[in-house]
Amino acid sequence: MLLSPQDVLKKGFHVYNGLPNNFVGPWTERRTSEFKSIYGSSPVVLANQWYDLMTTELNLGLTKAEKSDKGFKMFLVAHHFLGAYPKNVKILGSAFSVCDRLVQGENLWRWVRMIAALKAIKIIWPEEDYNNPNGPIYIISVDGTDFKVWEKKHPTMTIDKGQYSHKFNHGALKYEIAIDVYRCKVVWISGPHRAGMHDKTVFVEKGLRNKIPPGKKVITDRVYGSKKDAPVDHAKLALPNPSDSKTLNNFKARVRARHETFNGRLKFFKSLSDTYHHSAANHVHVFEAICVTVQYQMDNGSEIFAA
Repeated sequence: MLLSPQDVLKKGFHVYNGLPNNFVGPWTERRTSEFKSIYGSSPVVLANQWYDLMTTELNLGLTKAEKSDKGFKMFLVAHHFLGAYPKNVKILGSAFSVCDRLVQGENLWRWVRMIAALKAIKIIWPEEDYNNPNGPIYIISVDGTDFKVWEKKHPTMTIDKGQYSHKFNHGALKYEIAIDVYRCKVVWISGPHRAGMHDKTVFVEKGLRNKIPPGKKVITDRVYGSKKDAPVDHAKLALPNPSDSKTLNNFKARVRARHETFNGRLKFFKSLSDTYHHSAANHVHVFEAICVTVQYQMDNGSEIFAA
């Protein structure tokens, strides 16, 4: 079942209790805004994402029912869950006029995982481009970002410092994100990692440093710098440097600000901005599904500013 953005807009209005289900008439900016407030993305974004789910060669195991209106409704439920993060299943079920059983457990998480699985076609490391010796020197920006989660409970050991985020003074999980400097493309995500792990440690130990070709540089903030760095790190990291020219300094600052803009977009989704209270094992699926969705947004008219 393939749907146009207009179809997605109408069906989105029809299934959600807070919107008029007798949608008729033209597409308007107000209706699009109302749709986005419920589902987190525009009808164009969700139409493209649904098309890829229906046509991808990835082995998602979609059933006939999941490819129908019934499946599309659960696709919308998953997006509302990611964006609004209702406090309990009763609120989520009543919003879509379905029983609690249909919007929890595997019925819900299967759709979150399928959205996350689209990272295989959306978040790709451009090996050939980055290995081109005649290509740009500065290839990506990288940053670690934390997301609050419920703190671990233990009868005697009540504090886990490794899970503690100094950004929030709270338990959290850390993810590493790399974005192409010259395109609105996320090219690498890594995690979850313990929030107490330093961003530089994640970069060195979790694989990204080894993917950077010789002669290419990664734009980062000061937290990645150290006088004790190995020579390979000095060669690959483009840190803020007072000896840079004004032009280069401004370029690096814009790239870092651009990356923060992307991180901020992730936190438009309450499942990442609020304290996450579901199974820790599912947090990675939430994060990846939202990264994929924001990438679809950037591919469909909501680009972050150019460096």
